Parts: sequence; structure tokens; C-alpha cells
Amino acid sequence: MHVQRKIFWLLGVHTLLASLSISTIAETDSFYESVTMDVFGHDQLYSFFNFTTQWIFRDQFNPQHYNLFPRSFGQMMQKYNVSELHFTMTQGLWRYNVWGLPHASAPTGAQLWVWFEKGTVDVDKSWLGFTNALSGLFCASLNLINKAVTVTPKLSFRPSGAVEGGKIDSSYLRYGALARENLCTENLTPWMKLLPCGSKAGPSYLLNPSRLHHSRYLSIGIHFKPVCVDTGCDVTAIQLQQHVSVVYDIRSATDEMPNFSFRSLFHRRIKPGCKLAESSILKVKMPKDSYLVPAIGEELAGYLTVDLFSLNSDTNFEVKWKKRPSTTTRSPAPISSHCYVTGLGIDGGIMCSITNTLAHNLTVVFFQVIPWFLHTQLHTLQVEVGGMKTSPLAVYFAPAKIRDTPQTLEVVLSLPADSVTCLRVDFSRGFLTWTEHPPDANHGFYVTPATITIRSSDLGSERPGVVERIYSEALLINIPVPDFSMPYNVICLVCTVIAVAFGSLHNISTRRLQKVPASQPSTLKAKLMLLKSKIFHKKEKELGQANT
Repeated sequence: MHVQRKIFWLLGVHTLLASLSISTIAETDSFYESVTMDVFGHDQLYSFFNFTTQWIFRDQFNPQHYNLFPRSFGQMMQKYNVSELHFTMTQGLWRYNVWGLPHASAPTGAQLWVWFEKGTVDVDKSWLGFTNALSGLFCASLNLINKAVTVTPKLSFRPSGAVEGGKIDSSYLRYGALARENLCTENLTPWMKLLPCGSKAGPSYLLNPSRLHHSRYLSIGIHFKPVCVDTGCDVTAIQLQQHVSVVYDIRSATDEMPNFSFRSLFHRRIKPGCKLAESSILKVKMPKDSYLVPAIGEELAGYLTVDLFSLNSDTNFEVKWKKRPSTTTRSPAPISSHCYVTGLGIDGGIMCSITNTLAHNLTVVFFQVIPWFLHTQLHTLQVEVGGMKTSPLAVYFAPAKIRDTPQTLEVVLSLPADSVTCLRVDFSRGFLTWTEHPPDANHGFYVTPATITIRSSDLGSERPGVVERIYSEALLINIPVPDFSMPYNVICLVCTVIAVAFGSLHNISTRRLQKVPASQPSTLKAKLMLLKSKIFHKKEKELGQANT
């Protein structure tokens, strides 16, 4: 009996420990960091910093205690019922024809699109509160994303994470962009504070703000979404991905061009990996006739991979060339877009050309947000391929409400192999009241870049279900501007009239009038003679008193 009790006791302890280990695994978070570097030719360096925090939950995302996941961000997701978030801020323009496809595409300015949880009572109220909260978190002007720039796409910006029930309801999607929003150091600082190690270790130590803003292209992003942990999606997790894309001009950064080092570009050496990370990796795509100093790491999938945990101290990696390169090592993107404004005066239009260099047809979704003061004429929509008119596969157009909501244009296009497809739509410029113009009204208004969505599998990618987005330039459109000197003239005229009329009336009504006696002299000469007689009379009186 004693032996049986001992066996049962050991089985009970083993069962308890197993249940505790299962519960610990069921709710755990992990952190991964990496930096990938590509050399464009011999004078450009593209660096992509990627930081991923994943948190596994048994039931739903409703935590009370936080470990690696940032608490300020998680509480904001809970309060506003956010299911999926994608936010980017970009300075500069990605050149698809020169640099190819980036690891993470982003348009110029700020872009935000959010999927709210199903069952959210008032999506517009949650969207308004969330944009204001996100604006405070990242010190950005996202509070300017109001109804006048917010749309609900029907065909673009599908969820990239796990969807509850597998059904997509576009009424829970909101999209907004500010093409004129600048990326500053004050936006990068709170972004770094969301990392478990901040900017103290690993690849994040290379993010030197004073050097980042000397680059040709800079983009930061943050993406929040639910993901499946197992194949059947029985266990889900929330994933927070933060990334930075930066393109440096080596010619202006170092005198040793084409050779360069981390210290010459970032003004810092790279530190060993963050101790809280599961993995910390440096990947460098070495061009032909180049080598890395110190010579460590191994070749994986075309990249020289270095485990940053293997570093004992801060290391200054250098890329050196055996001979000066003469050709570029980066192939252009298979699909690109270029948009511009047409027309003169009140009438105008938007023309976009989409180039497909692949040997097979592509199906893409063209998305454009047009402000309400550009009155779009949908019947002028034209699609041409090689000068021949063709019909789009599908068109979705949401008209604007004056001074309320913008216009949304989504067109499904079939791009023939090795062709250039042109899409054009005309508009007429509206009139704004003088109080609706910004302080620099003659600068014009920005129209958010057009978005072209395409499946990655059509571009030869091995990632199923992933889409690529290609962005065009932001458009600058001038609209009729009133004569702002007229209000100034009116104000000056009114103030002058009021000053003259009111001043005279006030002077007459408040002045105290007194009658001057007739015996007193009125002329200046008489007054002087009177003053002289008083002075001499006073002196004679004083002399008489002295003699007595």
C-alpha cells in the first residue's frame, strides 16, 4: 500500500507539472529581430530592420499582465476593439524601376488602415478615438484623419491575418492617409520604446536618428494582426511587427566609396543581440566581387547570415570590393506605376500608367482616394492598352459628400504581358470658402498616392495568400484661390472708420468744457506781458518786505 501511494503521489505531481507547463506554453510571448541589407550597385545600401513580437492566447486577447508585448499599445487595441492594424510613415519615394520591390511597401506620408472586431457598435466613433490615441502615442498629426479623408474600401486592403469565421465584412474597415505628413525624430522615438530592448542592443542600436534623416528614403511601420499558430488555426496568437526601411547614399556617407562600414553609414557599431529575443540575425546580400570584414557567418538563401548572439562586443562590419563594380545588382520591379495630373484651369484629370514587364497577364486592383472638392466624372473613366480602349473587369465608385466624405475609386484591371496600361478619369475643380484654405493656400492640395494590389504568387513569390502593394507618387493639385488681400483691406477700412467715427464721438461726449473769463488775455503776447508783470510785481514785494 505504501508503494502504491507513492506511485499515485508521483503520478499526481507529474500531472500537475504537465498541466502547469501546458498553461505556460498556452500563453507565452516571444520576440525576434533581424536586419537585412542589400547593396544596390555600388552606391546605394538598402537596410530593412524587422522586429516581431508574438503572443499566444488560449481564448482571446484580453490580457491583464504584459511581458514583452508593449502595454501602452496593447491597451489601446483592447479599448477600441481593433482586430488588425497597419500604420506607416514614410519620407521620400521608393523607386520601383531602380530598386525593385521592397520588403515592405509604403506610400509617401502617413497611411493607416484598421479592421475592427466584428460586433463593434459604432465603428466611426471607434475610428475617431483610435486615430486620436495613435496620434498621441506616436506624436503625429493623425488626428487630422477625419471624415473628409476616411473611406471604406471594398476590394483593397483585405485582412492579412486570421479572420474569425472566415467571412469578411468591409463595413468594419477604415482607411485614411495624409500625404503631406512628415516623418520626424519625434515619431521614431516612441516607436523605439515599443521594442523590448529599445535601442540599446541588437539591430535597433543602428537606428541612429541623426543619420536616418540623412538618407534618401526612410519608412517606419507597425502592423498588428492575429495569426494562426497551428495548421488548423485552433490556436491563435497576436503578432506585432515593427519595421524600418532606409536607403543610404554611400557616395555622400563615406570617402571610401565603394567600400563602406557600419560606422561610416550609421555612425555606430552593431551590438550583440537583445537578450530577450529568441533570435537576432544580420543578413547581408553580398554583391559579386565583394566580401565582409570580419569574415564570419554562413551563406543562406543568397544572404551572408550572422548570428548576433555570437558577437562578444560591438562590431564594425565592413563591406569591401575586390574591384570597382560597373553595373547594378538590383533588377527593377516587374510592375510599376506612374501618376500625374492633366488639364488646365477648372477642368483636369488624373492619368496613371501601369507597366507590366512579366511574360504573363496580371490581375490587379487599382485604388484611388479623391478629395470631395475634385468633382470626379465617372463617365470619363477610360482604360487603354497600347492605345486601344479596353473595359475594366470591375469598377467600384463611392461618390463624395460635399464637405463630408471623399470619393473612392476601385478598378479591377487585367494587365497583358509586357504592356503599359493607362487609366484616366476627369474631374472639375470645386471652390472652397476662404476659411477652408490652409495657411499656404497657393502651395496646393495633396492627393494620396494610388495603390495597386497584386497577389504575390503572380509575381513568382512562394508565399501563398500574401499580396504586394505598389504605390505611385502623391499628386499636388491647385484649386481656385480667392484674393486673400480683400479681407485684409476690408478689416483695415472698417477699423479706420470705427476709429475716426467712434474716436470723435467719444472725445465730444467725455470732454469737459469750461468758459474762459473775458478779463483774461487771449493772445500769446498778452499772456507773456501778464506773466512778466506778475514776476516783477513779486520781486518788488519781496524787496519792500526786506527793507522794512
